[in-house]
Parts: sequence; C-alpha cells; structure tokens
Amino acid sequence: MHINKNIILLLLAQGISGAVVSLLTFSSTLAGKYLADGYFSLDGIECQKCASKSLMGLFNLSTLPVSMSLCGAFIAIFFSSSAIERLGRKSAFLLSCVIGILGAILGIFALLNKGFWFFCLATFLLGFFTALNGFYRFLASEAIKTSNENATHKATALIVGGGVLGGILGPNLAHLGLNLSQTLFVGSFVFALLLCVLNLLLTLPLKLLSPEPKIKAYTAQPTKDKNFIIATLSCACGFAFMTLMMNSAPLAMSANAFDLKEAKDVLVWHFIAMYAPSLFFAFLLKNIKPLNLVLVGMGLYTLAGFTALLWQDFWGFLFSLVLVGIAWAFSFNAGTFLLNSINSANKIKLQGLNTLFTFGANFIASISVGALLANGGWILINVILLILVFCFFVVFILLFKKNPKEAKF
Repeated sequence: MHINKNIILLLLAQGISGAVVSLLTFSSTLAGKYLADGYFSLDGIECQKCASKSLMGLFNLSTLPVSMSLCGAFIAIFFSSSAIERLGRKSAFLLSCVIGILGAILGIFALLNKGFWFFCLATFLLGFFTALNGFYRFLASEAIKTSNENATHKATALIVGGGVLGGILGPNLAHLGLNLSQTLFVGSFVFALLLCVLNLLLTLPLKLLSPEPKIKAYTAQPTKDKNFIIATLSCACGFAFMTLMMNSAPLAMSANAFDLKEAKDVLVWHFIAMYAPSLFFAFLLKNIKPLNLVLVGMGLYTLAGFTALLWQDFWGFLFSLVLVGIAWAFSFNAGTFLLNSINSANKIKLQGLNTLFTFGANFIASISVGALLANGGWILINVILLILVFCFFVVFILLFKKNPKEAKF
C-alpha cells in the first residue's frame, strides 16, 4: 500500500477534525440542556436557575446546538464544490479551519455569558469546520500516485481510519474540559479551539495532485449510475442511522439515571468502533468488494437495533452503540469506495453531491432526535431504525433486480 507524507497528514487531519465532531456530539447536547433549561446535574451537583420546562421542550432545545452544527456543515457542503473548484481543496480546508477557530471562540464567550442563542451560532460556525471531515475520504487519489483502484481503496480506508484518534480524543477532552473553568463546558470548547488550530497547522504542508479523470464516462448523466445511487444511499443512510442512535444515546442514558462518565465511555467505544474497521480494510483485506460491505453494514444496523430493544442497561447501550459504529464503518467506507471508482470529469461535483445528501440525511436525523425521545424514548428510536434499514434493503433489491451484473459485488 502507498503511504507517503500526504497520507499521514490526511490521516492526522481526519483524526483531529473527527475529535471536534465527537467533542461537539458529547458537549453540545448537554451544554444546550444546561443553557436552555438552567438545570444541569453533574456528579451530584445541580445548577438551578428556573423551573424545568416540559420534557418535549427540553429535549428539542437540548439537541438544537448539535443540529445547528449539522446545519452549518450542510450549508458549507452546499457551496463546497464551487469553493473547491475556485480556491482549491487546500485553501478551502484552511478557510474552514479559520471559521472553526472563530466558532470555538464564540462558544467560549456564549458559555461564559450564558447565551444559548450565541452558543447555537457558535456550533453553527463549528459546523463549517466539521464539514471538511467528510471530504478527506476523497483525497487518497490526489495524495498518492497510483492507478491501482484497490490501492486507492486501502489508502482511503487508512485516512478514514484516522478517525480512531478523534473518537478517543473528542469525548475525553470534552469530559476533561467540563470542570476546567467555573463555568461548565468552557474548558471543552477551549480544547475545540486548540484542535481547530492544530488542524490548520496540519493542512499547511499538505501537497495534493490535481484530480484528472481517466475517462469521460458518466459526464452526461452521472447521477443515474446505479453504483452512484447506492454509494450515496449507503453514505447518507449509514450516517443518518448512526446519528439517530449516537445523538440520542447520551440523553437516553441521562433519562435512565446513568452518569456522564458512563455516557462518555459509551461514546468513546462507539467512536473507536466507527473508525477501527477502516484500519482493517486498509491493511488486511486483499480485494475489497464495496457492495458486500454495504450489505454487512446494514445487517449490523439491524443487529444493533434489536440489541438496544432487548437490552437496556449500561452494557446494552454499550454493545448497541459499538455495533452502530461498526455498521457505519462498513456502509460509509463502502459508499466512498464506490464513489471513488466512478471516473468522471464531474468528479468534484459528484463528491459534493454525495456529501450534500449525506449531511442532509444526517441533519434530518439529528433534528428528529428531540421529538422522538420526547414522544417514545429510546424504544421508538430503535423501532424507527429497524424500519429504515428494512426500507434500504428493499431499495437495494429493486435497484439491481433487473440487471444484477451492474452490481460491483
């Protein structure tokens, strides 16, 4: 496998940006609850500013900051293709780092001044930074010189595998930062600021080749290619299913009297499970079959849903979130492999379109968490997961039923 300085830098940048994503996942919802309701319990210490709002309003406001970060990412991705084509990938990444730094500073200010809406704006800006986390996976072919598709798949998997670093760093830094200041969560966003600065420093020495399509296939109507459709569905559904479970788990655990350390531990193992399989793909698989990975990923989501329904103590949360993480790794990597194998003069636009749909589905899942938890709790979340996975299998079968040879098994 081809490993050079660019691949190492991309792996580290993927990990650092992923650490901001996981830090926001852990901190934003709980900080939103603290700011919106004026009530927060931490290891037996309670802060009370006003009477509690209804469960519905509490959950909805609690998940608003993390949903705003996804909204920011969605807007950034919407303009990503034109920005990358105009500025180049490296300059676009550096710009997103600067926006992330500004967002982290605003987040610190909002927490110190108990400003919920300023905090939502801060997470919105940080969403612009987290958007770049979804683009590192496309850079393997521009970071190495090879025409071997399997080598590119492995390099892509290695870059995505850098997220293991983010999965460990993010929740632990978020938890460590809780009490670094007299104001809860300020320390967590100080760490977010440092991570954005570090990501900028990693991006500066990056040297990428200009993407050149091998052939001009799919240039007329590229979005009608069935492998592009499955690639986009696999990435979008895989991310949305994961977000639905991941964002609801801390609040569901809180509602069931688990403490923050237990919620943090579950998220750490979840993030490790998300990215560790990518290292397996990079080093151990000799011939990666993307569509097989898609099917395995969706099967694991099914297993995770039933595990969560039947087992609702700490270990049930842990094992279901680990299964969700592994399922995400299979479905997201598989979709990326399929997309990268499409040769097109419109490759940057296809990548932007794929990421736009992925984050769109992610955003819908995130903003749905509050209402679903308020109306049906953790049980409803998992029932909906199983229904959506079943729908994915139906679409998959219908797409390749007439022409199974088109499928890249």
